[in-house]
Amino acid sequence: MGPGSSVLISVRNRTTMQLAQLNMTIATIATIACASNAQTYTSTFNDGYDGWEGSNGTFRTTELSTGNAYLRSVDETFGVWYRNSGNAEFLGDYTQSGQVTLSMDIQVDLLNSQNLPDGLVPYTRPLVVELRNYRYAGGFHQYGSVYFVLSREISELNQTEWTNFSVSFDPNSVELPDGWGGFGGDDDRDGPVLPEGATFADIVSNVDEIVFSTYDPEEFYLFAFFDVSVDNFSITREAGCTADLTGDGVLDFFDVSAFVNAFTAQDPAADWNSDRVWDFFDVSEFINAYNAGCP
Repeated sequence: MGPGSSVLISVRNRTTMQLAQLNMTIATIATIACASNAQTYTSTFNDGYDGWEGSNGTFRTTELSTGNAYLRSVDETFGVWYRNSGNAEFLGDYTQSGQVTLSMDIQVDLLNSQNLPDGLVPYTRPLVVELRNYRYAGGFHQYGSVYFVLSREISELNQTEWTNFSVSFDPNSVELPDGWGGFGGDDDRDGPVLPEGATFADIVSNVDEIVFSTYDPEEFYLFAFFDVSVDNFSITREAGCTADLTGDGVLDFFDVSAFVNAFTAQDPAADWNSDRVWDFFDVSEFINAYNAGCP
């Protein structure tokens, strides 16, 4: 038996011992309540653009009766967008949080085939939020991203008043959460996909740009007349309790059991250092996170 075999056996033994340690604690481990520690940041536009820029025809304006500032876009185009790549509050590593919520307000005065209040054909457009990671640039794509359709019913009929839309998600999810899509992969003959080898968590671990728009990457659009107003772009980051694998708000033996089962099955949920190897390093990270408790 060579020295390499001895090292491998040693690693396996350490992993086995740590799993045994986890199993032994299942019967005696204390239940720890997980408290919420949420931080919210909102761009109100009362003091400027706050790092946001809009598509052609976008300007900042103020409602005279209330003094409320917002962004307004008036243009004949395929769609409108608002993006931010300069305000760190909306960027960076989302996986440091246990849950993230993104939201915005929108009002639609015109969205039709003619630049008239009674346009011949009222149009409906989606409202999409997209998170872009430029580290995944390659091939025909400038970035890899994940996106969520907040609504498919944006129109001058449905949003005559300010309407709020939001989405909450687990940024540490390996798979695309329900309703989310991926973009930036080359194998996109059947529709947009994530870049090869990338997970949802990989993309949101380095958000270089956030975009709200009326563009769904899976669809094509005709020219339309837009008169759209947006306000209160918001992000809420809730401090994570990463060892709470069951998501029930407490740390207990069910979380330990879930980790052991995932580890045994070589499930990505147990690959805590994201090296695609299930070993004692993952077990050690889980033990440390569990012992650290919740924020």
